[in-house]
Amino acid sequence: MKTIIVYFASLEKAHQIVDYAAQVAKRLKLNIHFVYNIDLAAEDFGETKNEKLTKKDLEKQIIGQRKAEIGRLVEKQDWAALNITAIYSVYTGTFPEMLQTLSDRNDSELMLFPVEDDKKAAHGKNISQILRILTLPVWCFSAGSRFKQVKTMVYASDYKKEDVDVIKWLTGLAKSFEAKIDVLHVYRSEKFKQQLIDAGLQGLIREKIEYPHIKIHSIKKSNTIKGIAEFSKISFADLVVFIKKEKYFFQDLLHKSTVEKALKKLDLPILILKK
Repeated sequence: MKTIIVYFASLEKAHQIVDYAAQVAKRLKLNIHFVYNIDLAAEDFGETKNEKLTKKDLEKQIIGQRKAEIGRLVEKQDWAALNITAIYSVYTGTFPEMLQTLSDRNDSELMLFPVEDDKKAAHGKNISQILRILTLPVWCFSAGSRFKQVKTMVYASDYKKEDVDVIKWLTGLAKSFEAKIDVLHVYRSEKFKQQLIDAGLQGLIREKIEYPHIKIHSIKKSNTIKGIAEFSKISFADLVVFIKKEKYFFQDLLHKSTVEKALKKLDLPILILKK
């Protein structure tokens, strides 16, 4: 059985993160590996009353405390009732070092990444590192939020031939949630040209994909993220899907602070794929 990797950025809202992950894993029929990293070089150990404790002793102590805390949270869930196996690991080192260790695995399908409101800039960098090192899809959601059933997915398309393969992959995800897929393109060209593109993509989808709940949409906006946000709101989207490419329309979407902007503007879960 394949696995979802679930990252604890902090333990403050870990209980809600465990609950959210359980709901996603249940629907996707995947096991869970909860992960947490401690960068000992960045830890502030403060003063200790026990002068006999060395720095190494303190490091072991904090690792043991965090592992015990995560263990209590994970083991509270009735995983057998969900038909899920859940494990947890605490890694020492930086976030990229943890990812390098995880990259040796070949059973992971997805990474869940809880985003904290006051750390969106840092989390944007973390998400880029996940895409680069693990090349896994990253499902971003607000830390502390409750899982909401996914009924509508909005795929932000740049209308390339590769989109058919992405939509085919999304179809498998949509079936797990019994969701529909709205393929959206935010365009700047003349509308009659856009309608021709719409018709062409629709034809390819009908030819290549057997899933009746896919619709093509396009809106004209100068600001791509604003256009996606507006459409997602009126379509009652539960999940927005982006694809990271190197040279195409959305190439700037995942650079620098744009992930942070997308997370702020959309205010709902985002799935980022790398192709």
